[in-house]
Amino acid sequence: MRSYSMELLHEIGKTTLETYLMQHHIWLSSNSKTVLTFIPGWPRINLALVTCVYVLLSRKMHNLTLLLRTIILPDDREACIRSSAAMLVTIAGFYCTAFVVDEMDMTSLMSVGVVSLVCGTLLYQSVMDSTWATYRKAVKAAKRKLEADLGDSDDHITTTSDSEVTEDKETTISRFCPPLIGAMVVLVLGLTWNGFATTGARSIGPLPSTCDAFVNNGSWIPFDGCNEASRGMAYRENQASSFGMCLPHGNSHIWAWEKQASHTHCRFGHRDETQVKKVLNKRRVIFIGDSMTRNLYSASLRIMGVAGSGAYDATLPKHQGITSILWGTTPVVFKWAPLAVDQLAVLKEVNDNSVDGNTAQDLIVLGGGAWDRLHVYATDEDRQSHAATLKELSAEMLRSQQQNAAVVWLIPTTINSQALNTEEKRDHMREEDMEAMRSVYFKNGVLSASSFVLDGPTFTASRVSESFDGVHYPPQVYDAGAQILMNAIDWLLPLNEAEPVIPPQIGKMSNPMLGFMMLVLVGIGLFMFDGFLGFTYLASAFVKGLKPHDLHRQALRSSKKLSHNHDELSDPEANNVLRSRLAKAKARKRAPKAKAKTPGNMDQEIAALIGR
Repeated sequence: MRSYSMELLHEIGKTTLETYLMQHHIWLSSNSKTVLTFIPGWPRINLALVTCVYVLLSRKMHNLTLLLRTIILPDDREACIRSSAAMLVTIAGFYCTAFVVDEMDMTSLMSVGVVSLVCGTLLYQSVMDSTWATYRKAVKAAKRKLEADLGDSDDHITTTSDSEVTEDKETTISRFCPPLIGAMVVLVLGLTWNGFATTGARSIGPLPSTCDAFVNNGSWIPFDGCNEASRGMAYRENQASSFGMCLPHGNSHIWAWEKQASHTHCRFGHRDETQVKKVLNKRRVIFIGDSMTRNLYSASLRIMGVAGSGAYDATLPKHQGITSILWGTTPVVFKWAPLAVDQLAVLKEVNDNSVDGNTAQDLIVLGGGAWDRLHVYATDEDRQSHAATLKELSAEMLRSQQQNAAVVWLIPTTINSQALNTEEKRDHMREEDMEAMRSVYFKNGVLSASSFVLDGPTFTASRVSESFDGVHYPPQVYDAGAQILMNAIDWLLPLNEAEPVIPPQIGKMSNPMLGFMMLVLVGIGLFMFDGFLGFTYLASAFVKGLKPHDLHRQALRSSKKLSHNHDELSDPEANNVLRSRLAKAKARKRAPKAKAKTPGNMDQEIAALIGR
């Protein structure tokens, strides 16, 4: 069995280390959070192409590793020691240079580029000075050997002597051109890489504040959000690259963000409890507003892990506050404040209490306007009073931001005028009326006083027919608004400092008995030459005189002999010499009845001679 092997498995086995390393950079990128994409919208074709690139790069990396190993760590012991020492000195020198640059606070792109070019030039010149003479001698010796093999003709001697004279004359241009060309190549590559890093995509991280202009841009797409092929179709047909939810019900409406250019670094996506907890843990969040804000509050709680939040329950009072403590450290509160004056009063109270650091709010979400349009907007006096209240509300929102709180304003969602269930609402709260009310809030500075504006009509306009009472929507619609909000907290709230990790005590998970058992099993395998815990010795009961250690010795002896024979026979020149020697030996014997030797028989006799 040792005489045959499958070439495919042999080739795959040579690059196992490289394929293991490259999978995190080719198949998976950004710490296994994203997939390298060449053909967006075609996931299976993209996977096939990426796999080809992955295999080719792994094999190339394997070949480069062998080449560099031969150059850096040659078989000559003295040369290997010198090369290892030179590597250690070079690494230490570069490390010290980096330490000095960092201590001098000069870690800018320009300084790093200059240091890299200078150190690279010095390293190149050092390598050339230490290896050029040896290389030149090796080239001359190789040429002389070639000339001797070709017959030492006069033409070849003349040509070689001319080339040697040319090589001995090293001009200033020939000395400085290679490092200058190398420096230019490094400079161009560095500038190109920097351009890609600053204007192209980058690793996944918190969204930058510039994404504020795009986070509300999206639409509802009817497709299966959990199916990769369906997601690719959504990209091709609707240019949707990020999805706010995954509902495997077939032909569901899924909220999807519009595709953004890679240089914006706006990778919106579905946020779950784990991701939100990293930002909101040990922070205070408060929602202030009417029923629209309450539904957004419930949707946010569902993202944070409270699955039944916002479920219909007719036994509970409608207009009351709600308090939830998440993860034991994060209070998330809803304050019922339907009118602008109510919102102003609650926000004033929150700001006054924020003087004490223990009650300071980190995230404040406000929303309103529908109740004001319905109840306190009939006369000119009502409108003037409402405008004055909005200006005071804007001032309080700015005050909250001065206290390091992020303030979010929820624009009222789209009204389904035909579904309004009372005459009063149909007279005063139609979509046309609410559009005018949204303009009032804009003119009085409410939107400009916010850290972020959550555009309600954006994620409800295309679902207006599903508003059962003209004002409220199914929970799935508010989930989209909550996903927009949770994406926005990336730039609204910086990440909390990571808690110190306390390593477990040494020996906490140890078991002396299990450890002793493992030593016994290892001992059986080592001293009995048996990797199957001694069960291979059961074969002795059926085959007498056969022990596992005998098989081990026989396998090593046969493997060495077979390898030696194979190496000898694989050399064509040695094979021919042995053939001629064997033919002469047989001719001397002058056997009267000598059989004609076929090439196959001669190969067998050559192998027998080598074995002896």
